[in-house]
Amino acid sequence: MNRLRLAALPAILACALTLGACSSDDDTSASGSDSASETADATFSDGDVSVETLDADLLAKFSSCDDVAPAVEQYIEGLDADPNNGSSDYGVYCTWSTPASAASLDDIRTVEVMIETGNGAVSDTSVLGTAGLEVLSDSAVESKGGVAYTMNMGTDAAGITVTTVEFPDVRVSITGGQWADSPSLDGPAAVAAATEILGL
Repeated sequence: MNRLRLAALPAILACALTLGACSSDDDTSASGSDSASETADATFSDGDVSVETLDADLLAKFSSCDDVAPAVEQYIEGLDADPNNGSSDYGVYCTWSTPASAASLDDIRTVEVMIETGNGAVSDTSVLGTAGLEVLSDSAVESKGGVAYTMNMGTDAAGITVTTVEFPDVRVSITGGQWADSPSLDGPAAVAAATEILGL
């Protein structure tokens, strides 16, 4: 599957985070590192199931993008599933796009969902803000030690939004936006879809 194309927009978020981290001082970096270490111990339940266990179980749930589609059903109505959609040991990569027969720019839209293994920590919210990303408050995400953030990008025909919900061992990135009269897959809507996928 064409993972480079699917990862293009979320990669913008990673670049922004890198730039933000470079502009922070050593004390801020150290504080962020300490916070990440504490967050890595967070659990997804009141029992003994850690995020590491949940991550493995979660990725095992998705044998195809048909398992992801219900969480974004209203946003992908009328769109075609990409033939390269699928899952692997590294995650799940799903894209739905406007059929080739679309005649108007207003009809051209794409929705992407990526579920990937995390890097063992979550991003520092102060760094996210410095990098120009909007941190989204969500009680379900925060209660489990995660963070949600989004980036809005516009074009002449549409508003494009890339939203990430991040935990130490799993990350869900959803690319959507607003096109004409279609339901808006903005930041809060994407967080709701991500929490549904994660079962929070």
